[in-house]
Amino acid sequence: MNRKYVLLLLSLLFLSKISSQEIISITDFGYIPGNKSNVIPALNEAINKSVKYESAIISFPKGRYDFWPTDSMRITIGINLLNGKNVTIEGNGSEFIFHGRRMQIANIDSCTNVIFQNFSVDWDRPYISQAVIDNVTDSFLDIKINRDQYPFVIEKEKLLFIGEDWKMPVIVSYNNLYDKSTKEIVYNTWDNPLGDIFSQKAEELPNGNIRLYGKTPIKPEKGTYVSLFHQRYAVLGFHIQNSKNVTLKNLQIYHALSHGVLGERTENITMDNASMLANDSKDRAFSIIADASHFINCKGTIEIVNCAHTGQGDDFINSHGTNSKIIKIINNSTVIADNRGRLNDIGDEVWFINHATTQRGEIGIIDSKERYYENGKFLGYRYTFTKPFSTKINENDFIENKTWTANLVIRNCKIFKKNRARGILVTTPQDVLIENNYFRTAGTAILIEGDLDYWFESGANNNVQIRNNIFEDCLTSGNRDESRGQWGDAVITITPSHMPQNVKDEPYHKNININNNTFKVFDAPLVRARSVRNLSFISNTIEKTYTYPPYAWQKSAFMLDGCRNVIIKDNKIDDNYKTKNIFIEHMRKKDVKSDDFKVDFLDDNSMNTHLEW
Repeated sequence: MNRKYVLLLLSLLFLSKISSQEIISITDFGYIPGNKSNVIPALNEAINKSVKYESAIISFPKGRYDFWPTDSMRITIGINLLNGKNVTIEGNGSEFIFHGRRMQIANIDSCTNVIFQNFSVDWDRPYISQAVIDNVTDSFLDIKINRDQYPFVIEKEKLLFIGEDWKMPVIVSYNNLYDKSTKEIVYNTWDNPLGDIFSQKAEELPNGNIRLYGKTPIKPEKGTYVSLFHQRYAVLGFHIQNSKNVTLKNLQIYHALSHGVLGERTENITMDNASMLANDSKDRAFSIIADASHFINCKGTIEIVNCAHTGQGDDFINSHGTNSKIIKIINNSTVIADNRGRLNDIGDEVWFINHATTQRGEIGIIDSKERYYENGKFLGYRYTFTKPFSTKINENDFIENKTWTANLVIRNCKIFKKNRARGILVTTPQDVLIENNYFRTAGTAILIEGDLDYWFESGANNNVQIRNNIFEDCLTSGNRDESRGQWGDAVITITPSHMPQNVKDEPYHKNININNNTFKVFDAPLVRARSVRNLSFISNTIEKTYTYPPYAWQKSAFMLDGCRNVIIKDNKIDDNYKTKNIFIEHMRKKDVKSDDFKVDFLDDNSMNTHLEW
């Protein structure tokens, strides 16, 4: 057959496929954009109709669409897409406006090849409030509140904020300060910088300001913004689960009641210009309540490109698996593990993780799974494996899912200090590529973890490439000490919970490469790394800035603990950057090769411990 004829035929078939895609308009079901009535019934009809077609576009003609709760006690899902295949939610530049504190933006469950694109999401009354500092003394704090945007009352001398279906105080442990000009997290402030002032006696002044009586730990500048949280982790934004090939594109998410996007047991998720943003048109410093994006036990590739999140209440992205602790050994093929194993399922391969060494050991395949109770209390899951264990498995060891582990690509993103906490958190055994991004974060820019004692987020990385990024004045609110509950120790922080004891310990992570980046830093710490084999820091540019005064507890450029085969070389270092040292412990000096920095033991005790080596 003639090659041109074949190509023509294929083209005609492709065009036929496209033309067969059914376009279903929300207005076909009687909804009129802009009338502020509930769009959910019309949308559900459109979704039900879409399943009749091989491929469908559910189209929202450009306008405003309101999503109202339908149950005062239960969560209402705005866009509930179940078992969808080849479905596109096309916003055409529309505004999706949600209401109340029990609204989920979207549930994407058991879907294949779905796209959400070209719309914005906001709440008329968000589940965060905002104030502006007007005056602060040793005995009181005065704040201005836009009463139209953030209605409030004072009852029994306590400040309460009012929403469409709620009345709530401020959570004392979660409020953040934002610069009056840049709306960045204020330098050297963390969670709750104003202490318990919002739980103290309150009164409304004749000028409409609110006075809160008490002494704050710090005195912020007049005009500083304060974000006031009323709940943490209320209701998810986009929940993607049990699906394949999901794309979020050209979205502006101005508010959500927890994580903006949560992906679980899904293969291939793409976020392309899908950002969580503070709504500047409403003069907000905040956007969503928790992480911009969070992925647990996914596989394939998670790709985050062209995103620029601002104002979120936690990290830019967190991608990881889950460590589930073994609480009982039944026999040589059956164990009881805690309830963090909910995402493990029959047929999944899992690693057994030795608690003492944190190393991955034997691989098992789950043959059966059932909920486990003792005295009527749910404790976790009973797993039976397809064959007996060939090695000893102990209580307090862990199970890590091997099947559901994802590659991660983060490219061409802007990661600002306009959000609480850190930038990128990543723990996965698959390939990680972080390139061509701009970082300007309040906490550490990149945190590589691996956790067996706190969040239980797995697992050890095998191949991380961090290249061609710009890190500018990061860590303005990093850890004041070594506290894990704060926001990181260096521009790049690698701190798995495994604590090396001696030079014979096998490291947790492997193959982390930090190459060809630019670091613009006002303080000493570049990298803190614990328990890594094969760590490189090569051909980077280090520039000294004077934007902020130094404060970090880490006084060295590098702090390395229990690492092996570290190479630090060929870096271009500004003469004004004076901290050209590497402190080590649980290592030999020969574990580090550097032509740029001097290697020394962390302290005398560390040095004495290592004299024999």
